[in-house]
Amino acid sequence: MRMKTRLYLILLVLIFDTTAFAVCLYAQNEIHWLPNQPGKWSYKHQLYGEIGDYKLTPGEVAGYRQKIETMVETFHQNPVLKNPVGFEPSINVRIFDENTGFMRTPLTKPLTKLLVGGRIAILFCPYFQDKSGQVQKHCMEVTSCDIDFNYPKSTAESYLNYGADGYHEDLSAAADKLNRVFIKPRVVKELAEGVTAYSSGIIVVAGTTRPPYWIPVTIDELFKLQLDYYELNYKLNKEEYVSEIINVIKNDRATYSPEQLKLPAYYNSSTIARITDNENENPYMQFNPEYFDRSLPRNDVQIIAVHTLTEVYNDNCNCSKYNNYEAQKHCAFVKQIDANALKALLDVK
Repeated sequence: MRMKTRLYLILLVLIFDTTAFAVCLYAQNEIHWLPNQPGKWSYKHQLYGEIGDYKLTPGEVAGYRQKIETMVETFHQNPVLKNPVGFEPSINVRIFDENTGFMRTPLTKPLTKLLVGGRIAILFCPYFQDKSGQVQKHCMEVTSCDIDFNYPKSTAESYLNYGADGYHEDLSAAADKLNRVFIKPRVVKELAEGVTAYSSGIIVVAGTTRPPYWIPVTIDELFKLQLDYYELNYKLNKEEYVSEIINVIKNDRATYSPEQLKLPAYYNSSTIARITDNENENPYMQFNPEYFDRSLPRNDVQIIAVHTLTEVYNDNCNCSKYNNYEAQKHCAFVKQIDANALKALLDVK
């Protein structure tokens, strides 16, 4: 037993020494950051993902590409990206297909009438000098700004997370409906009319002459969605604890009057249903499908969600608080975002 213990301790020491050496070696290889190195704009023109499922005409494809070019160039005009120093703004583009999460938002059926959405990712890749003296860019797991367009789910975070077993389409559909509900984030700053920065780390750019892009979920709606999900779950799996959850939710719902059930639902951690009619800072919301203008071409840009450092808009936020150089540059980039230029990217009549 003692011999095994000694061998175990020796093994631990060896692992520790090897790990420490690897960390030290990694640090030695990459501590020579080059904050004064002149940067360059890294963006390659390419086919933006698989767009065959949308059955776009050649004209629609050309229009889609041009819209992406316009959005990319708008962000390129940000002073931090236009004249990069110490880092390389690396731009990646992809299209969202019909399998990319929920809320592909059909304007009309079938699939050919879906909104065409995508993502433009701006990676802040800092320069460093390797052991041979060559200038390299570090682009793995660096801070990025993701610009999603025509993708409703991307406008919010804190979605509900009800699981499906993957074997029953009905249960998956019931879970999907529940998981479209989210808790509304706090407004950090109104950057311009229709351009709002939220505490979720998202700037939403939306049309101001349309219905609101988020709408409240009523107490009755949320109870119904939960009961539909759990009752179907119990029907399929016959698990007793699910039956108990159903009874608790039904009893909870019975405490509300018909008038109260029509009120907006708010988050409440003290019940299984997580629902209350007491107003607080956490209302339940969902995306409003009526926000979209169905008369516009499906590749028009109707809503934009910029995933970035919205905390920068808090009072007295200084970019020096970030420990790494690329995050400091990302911070400076956010401070100089042109909200009116973002608004101009939307297609309106």
